[in-house]
Amino acid sequence: MRTHKVIGAVILALAVAIAAYSVWWWQAASAVERGVLAWIEEQRAAGTMVEHRGLTVTGYPLSIRAALEAPHLATRGVEWQGTRLVAEAPPWNHTRIALDLPGEQRLTLVQANQPPFALQAKGGGAGHVLLTFGGQPVELQLGLKDLVAQPEALPVPVAALDLTATQPAEPPAGHGDAGLSVSATASGVTLPQEAPGSLGRQVERALVTARVMGRPPKPEPASLSAWSRDGGTVQLDSLKLDWGPLKLAMNGTLALDAALQPQAALTAEVRGFQAVLDALQGVFRPKELAFARTMLTMLARPAEPGGEPVLTAPVTVQNQALFLGPLKVAALPPLVW
Repeated sequence: MRTHKVIGAVILALAVAIAAYSVWWWQAASAVERGVLAWIEEQRAAGTMVEHRGLTVTGYPLSIRAALEAPHLATRGVEWQGTRLVAEAPPWNHTRIALDLPGEQRLTLVQANQPPFALQAKGGGAGHVLLTFGGQPVELQLGLKDLVAQPEALPVPVAALDLTATQPAEPPAGHGDAGLSVSATASGVTLPQEAPGSLGRQVERALVTARVMGRPPKPEPASLSAWSRDGGTVQLDSLKLDWGPLKLAMNGTLALDAALQPQAALTAEVRGFQAVLDALQGVFRPKELAFARTMLTMLARPAEPGGEPVLTAPVTVQNQALFLGPLKVAALPPLVW
């Protein structure tokens, strides 16, 4: 009789615990649903277009899984359309949220007087968001695969794209500390047939890491102007490109001028620059190209005795033009904010 009472008490305690956990889980799931819907309304009130075809919250008992069907977001020249977005975390730990983007994802960037740039991730992607206990996001990581840049215009396949953005839990007080750090790595890029033969069609890797110094501004003229006047800059920690014989490494500082156009003071290390000059045949006149080849060869130094020459040169951006040393390489289109 006593054994039966003990077993009955244990079953009752388990039933009460399960019922209490179930109530707690449903409350947590309802809070997540309300939070997502409130965020959508906040974005719409701020002028961002946010659409979807349904929100569901599932995952009982071991996770809370919020799924947004056909998400569509557009703001300030940036548009994203996806098949599905799934965010999932255990209900007892909301500081790490796993992200899953199954199906096709498409990002479009539009600048005035410029053709739009589109990036289509046919293989979807996955990643995570890290939050503080107070709910402040401090890291976003996203990996996309099987991509195509400019799918309708001039398709450029990209095997993988990895993106990471981090920010401190508290905004920096001044411009001596980073308010946002970002990195992007593209690998396995296949260029069109028109790619320069001296460089080849395969870009093995393109990497960029940068830090926005101070509190990051909003992408609107008033905020950007105030940030720039206050001394805001972007530190380009590393820009690397491995494209056939061309090996490029660059770092330096970027800023905005009074017209909110980019300006930069960078240092570049270039290996394989002779192949670049070969690719520029037909762009410059033969005498100009021969002069550039002679000057660059004189400025280059061997990385090691008998090694490949390395060209170290200043790279500047000013007055909407890109300069390699004193040589104007290209005119740049204006940025419209």
